[in-house]
Amino acid sequence: MSLVMSLIILFLFLPYTCTLAKASAEDNKTDKYEFCQPTRCSNKSPRIRYPFRLKAQPTYCGLEGFELSCLSDKTILHLPSSGDYYVHKISYLDSSITITDVNETACPFQSLISFNLTNSKFFFLHSNESYALYNCTEKAASERTPFEAIGPINCLGSENNLVYIIYSEYLMEEMPPSCRKSRTVEIPGGLPPQDVSTTARARPVVLGWEALDGCYHCENSGNYCGFNTTSNSTICVAVKHQK
Repeated sequence: MSLVMSLIILFLFLPYTCTLAKASAEDNKTDKYEFCQPTRCSNKSPRIRYPFRLKAQPTYCGLEGFELSCLSDKTILHLPSSGDYYVHKISYLDSSITITDVNETACPFQSLISFNLTNSKFFFLHSNESYALYNCTEKAASERTPFEAIGPINCLGSENNLVYIIYSEYLMEEMPPSCRKSRTVEIPGGLPPQDVSTTARARPVVLGWEALDGCYHCENSGNYCGFNTTSNSTICVAVKHQK
């Protein structure tokens, strides 16, 4: 075959070759999103999908800071400044996640007031409420303490150091002379301190995250929100069933 004839054939098939390459790229993109279909740790655990991903999945399946893992049939979220938490529920429509501490403790109240969201992608869904902790050398009589004072909280104190909690807006003068303020703590709104201080079980905490543009309307329509790494924008993936 002559050189001229070879060049003619090459130019005739070049557009077709480019079309195939483009189609192949689109197929790979489709396969990528097919690969990132929702998953879960067990039939009873929350569905995991964008912006979350399992650590075993490719990084493009979720956002940084939204990595989850499986411990047996449980779903685990790691918060950089607080540790590991069980994930009980994820609402993609409300952009909320419900968690409890994986560490069993005799003092869930201590675990709650030590909760720290620093360096995480989450925030308390309900406004925090500020409380003051008071150490008292003797039991405070109810008639001498503010109505909202709660305690003594046994797991935080001892026989000679009784711990009470009140709204931080109250003045020190409203507590008995035997009491001294130790510190101020933040408790997520929606968790009554009366219940938290007496319960023997860890109370669920509801956190929120900033949803990307377009995700709410997508989720509200019964589909699920994803992310196109090529266009650097959200996409709405149509699904038959949504949980």
